[in-house]
Amino acid sequence: MTTLNLTLLGALREITAAELPPVTSAHSGRPLRRYALQLHVPDERHQELDAELRAAAAPDGDHLQGSDAAWRVSEGWTASSQGRRPEIYVYRIEIQEVEILYAEALEVGGVRIVPGMYRERADEDTITVTVVAELSGEDDEHLEELLGEPGAWYDVTRRGISDTPVRMRFGRCVWQRTEEGGRRHHLELVGDEGSPETAPSALDLAARPRLDRALEQVAAHTDALSRLLEELRAGGVLSEGAVKAVEAAAAPRPLTPREQRELSRTDRLSDYWS
Repeated sequence: MTTLNLTLLGALREITAAELPPVTSAHSGRPLRRYALQLHVPDERHQELDAELRAAAAPDGDHLQGSDAAWRVSEGWTASSQGRRPEIYVYRIEIQEVEILYAEALEVGGVRIVPGMYRERADEDTITVTVVAELSGEDDEHLEELLGEPGAWYDVTRRGISDTPVRMRFGRCVWQRTEEGGRRHHLELVGDEGSPETAPSALDLAARPRLDRALEQVAAHTDALSRLLEELRAGGVLSEGAVKAVEAAAAPRPLTPREQRELSRTDRLSDYWS
């Protein structure tokens, strides 16, 4: 038996605990401590404790705070009344140490990414990393080269969590231009190599294949316009100033309210009444 200091019902309390075999972290590979607890709580406070334990058992809930770690409550905890007056509820619960998962840097394909925001989760031993970071210059160009190879696998090292690389691929990655001219990236990396490919959801398929074909046409029209401008400039039909004006008009920009409204136009309004 050992003694843990845990914050329960608004106060730091000394709790006698029985040590259980540790579990191995899917994230770092290190052992995570586990304990069994028995708590005696008066009737007037047992609902308050119920709420704390439910929150501490949720994946993204408020874990129990200890003096040296946070603790997640395992599913399956029980509470029973001893039937005395006033009634005392006896709780039997198991808790597991919660890792602090925040990488100091990601190293992937020769690029070092320093997170501004970081999140990591494991689902059946599949690690998924989500990171927001700003890159510029050669680092940004190198990252774009990596993203230009869909489905490629890379050894990813999460410094500060584990120095052992994990085979991962890029998932959904979006970006925005920063005021300094670099890029702010929202990157997802998934370590599911060897896992069976999952079928796309109904939501993923909702606008397909029409959206895919529309995007192909947009890309083709963009290439055609660029080629047409080059031919007209080379043939002396358009001046350099005229070419720049056309290129500026064709550059991506935010939609105006009128253009956004046009995207809501339909030829079958009756389909939306149900």
